[in-house]
Amino acid sequence: MNTPRQTKRPLLARIISLEGAMAAFGLYSLVTGLMDGQDLQIFWGVMIVAGLGILIAVRRRDWQKHWEEMESVWNERPRPNPPEHADSSQREE
Repeated sequence: MNTPRQTKRPLLARIISLEGAMAAFGLYSLVTGLMDGQDLQIFWGVMIVAGLGILIAVRRRDWQKHWEEMESVWNERPRPNPPEHADSSQREE
């Protein structure tokens, strides 16, 4: 899935996608809410379009690089040795 050179999808494939459907529904809800004066439709239209914007922004980040950096930091941290568990039920004789 992570290839060094990702191929661009055609315009039709980008339009007919989950994100495209979300954008179309969000814009439809926003426009009809503005035309009819319905506050709830305006609210959901804004929420959908804003959520889609956040989704696109998050997908553009290089998350693989981020997790590799976090893993290297985690591996470099010194870990304290766990204390010896003293079991009082066993007696040394």
